[in-house]
Amino acid sequence: MFYAIQIGASGYALWRGGAPERLTGLALLIAAVSTGLLQRDFPSLFSGVEVGVMVVDVLLLLAMIGITLRADRFWPAWITALHALGSGAHLAKAISPEVIRLVYAVLAAAWSYPIVLVLVIGTMRHSQRIRTRGWDLDWSRQDPTFG
Repeated sequence: MFYAIQIGASGYALWRGGAPERLTGLALLIAAVSTGLLQRDFPSLFSGVEVGVMVVDVLLLLAMIGITLRADRFWPAWITALHALGSGAHLAKAISPEVIRLVYAVLAAAWSYPIVLVLVIGTMRHSQRIRTRGWDLDWSRQDPTFG
């Protein structure tokens, strides 16, 4: 079910969003697909640190930090913070291997739904500003590498 929600939210961001929404939608979609491909088989899932998933989460966190620092929007900071909480689950499991599998799984994945919701709301607000003002600045400091 999550993949359908993510595809819908990312598709909406790619269709109606500005550059920050499109980049975030694409990054979240790539991360979701990569996570699905890298997870271990179900019987051992979350019994130890999910290294592949952790790498994807760290890369997504770095991408979100970059978007947050450059975007002329506040919502990327929320996504970055929520994703940092989820990424912290890997650190918790690495520090304390006794962390229960279910707790690790919930801590790592529970933030995905609010993140998708924030992306949809951010895209809706961008679209509304375009309709109202006719424009919406994508980046705080216009940098040729970010459009």
